[in-house]
Amino acid sequence: MPAPIRIPRHLNRFAALYPAGSPDIPRALYALTPEPCPLPPAWPLPSKKSDYTCFAESRDGVVWYGAKTGLTRWDPNAPCKEDRVQYFSAERHLCDNEVKAILIDNAQCTMHNYEQLWVLTATGASKITMKWLTGEEKAELLLEESLRVVDRRGMMSQRGLSVPRRPETALPYNESDNDGCFGCGFAMAELMHYGVLRRDLGALNPKAIKAREIATRACEAMLLLLYIPCRGDGFAARTYMTPHEPVPAGGLYFRKLGDGTAQVVTTHNTLRDGTAGAIIPCPDSVPPRLAKLYEDEGFTDKGLVYKGDTSSDELTLHFAHLYYLCLILKDEDPELAQLAVEAGRALLGHILDHGCELFDAFGRPTTWAKYSERYFEFGSLGWVDACLNAAELLMYLRVMMQIDPENARWGGAYGELLDKGYQNHGPKHAQRLDQMCAFLNNEPSEEIMFGDHMLATTAFWPLILLEPDEALKETYRAGYASWRGSIGREFNPGYDLPFALTCPEEPIDWERLARWFRRSPASRLASRVNVTARHDMPLRARLSGGKETGWLLPPDEYAISKYDRNPNAFTDEESGGARTVESCYVYTFAYWFGRWYGLAEDE
Repeated sequence: MPAPIRIPRHLNRFAALYPAGSPDIPRALYALTPEPCPLPPAWPLPSKKSDYTCFAESRDGVVWYGAKTGLTRWDPNAPCKEDRVQYFSAERHLCDNEVKAILIDNAQCTMHNYEQLWVLTATGASKITMKWLTGEEKAELLLEESLRVVDRRGMMSQRGLSVPRRPETALPYNESDNDGCFGCGFAMAELMHYGVLRRDLGALNPKAIKAREIATRACEAMLLLLYIPCRGDGFAARTYMTPHEPVPAGGLYFRKLGDGTAQVVTTHNTLRDGTAGAIIPCPDSVPPRLAKLYEDEGFTDKGLVYKGDTSSDELTLHFAHLYYLCLILKDEDPELAQLAVEAGRALLGHILDHGCELFDAFGRPTTWAKYSERYFEFGSLGWVDACLNAAELLMYLRVMMQIDPENARWGGAYGELLDKGYQNHGPKHAQRLDQMCAFLNNEPSEEIMFGDHMLATTAFWPLILLEPDEALKETYRAGYASWRGSIGREFNPGYDLPFALTCPEEPIDWERLARWFRRSPASRLASRVNVTARHDMPLRARLSGGKETGWLLPPDEYAISKYDRNPNAFTDEESGGARTVESCYVYTFAYWFGRWYGLAEDE
């Protein structure tokens, strides 16, 4: 087992923004006059030399520099050279990027606050505080933010805001068609969180009790997505909404009518394919324990709307979640574990009964949950997808063999897939991607589906963990390693720690992973940054249009996003936009996975 990452207590950025004229802004800030800037011996700087207009000396040799394009912090004594020059920009840290004056206010600092300063810009001022946090303290802050702002009946994907940067303006709704995927990432993080506290502090410790409550609710929310269609055939929903939440204009949605049927909601898609208004049976009932998630808000089954066309994004994370739920909670909560096993039986049984595909209500497979030889042999897309989808289905079966060991169906189906050579698809991923790109006259780096990185990670790590046959393990490791050309460029512990756990002989840049933990922001508020105006950023033009940064910026300097976005994107905001708070799972999954498996620890 590799030596664990040591996460030291480290500085984190906190910013409060004030509009011009606010009485909270110190009068002394307005009285400052710019002085010539003796710039640090560090090149390139985030702003042009000619753009720097003011500076202020802080403590321990730290100097802050204001420019027309943002704020630069210079710390010549930072232990890591990558932390010596740091960039702060609007709207995450500043009201705008035209810095007029800087006022150091270290007299207000405590043992936890290392520095505090006021930064005057053209449209207001910001109070920036650099605070010491451990890795666990940061995880706790992020979890509290998600519980306060993002939580939607236990689902943890994101939450829209009516006013940018104002979490108190969170909308009362926020559907995400990947609620199952991202929610399972959150649930697994909190299961491991509880598992670590139970191991280190004991199950009766108040912190462990609270962690178990949070993990249990997250697990219930994810299981509800597996039960809520009530079709009797194991079909799983992507997400669901209560009657007060608006239904998006596109996609496939079903409204439950409360009489054992559901009706297809009218959307652009269902009007186009002629299914709008169709009635389908849904004779089953949601287990009472799970129904409480919406009943506690005053809703019944009648009027609930769930999304169909479920993809492997959701299913792959669901099966990994079922494994960790049973692993960590089975002895303490056998009822919940049994619900997990029964949901897994129904869902995987559905896939096997339909020729290794997930079928929706109209006798045809969903768009992105196909694991059949028929699909693998149908055109270039299935041929490339086979490398991942085959591993996903093998992982589903391995999980069910683990949590439902007395059911011979899973082992029999697993053996049949091995006889068909499913295990041999995985190692061909990089080769097939190259061949597809040659056919398309494109580069492999431009065909990366960043959401597939999470799927590949989640398919292979449980599959390798649970496979007892060493020869098969090596085949699966080769399949996992075939993704490193694209996954490895992210230096994301959420991907690299599962890889290190299951492929311990493969190289990992541990210092880059430690840097990710240090520099991940302590909030998932998706305010804009100023990547596109930086002076120190070499760029790579993409053949398909757009640009990428020439190196990977630290997470506290690029746009907030989920695991499914390009961290090298040359952009100031991601798809969630500046009116979003994203889930904490991006950090908490990596952190608690590392702690659970002994791959990361706080100093």
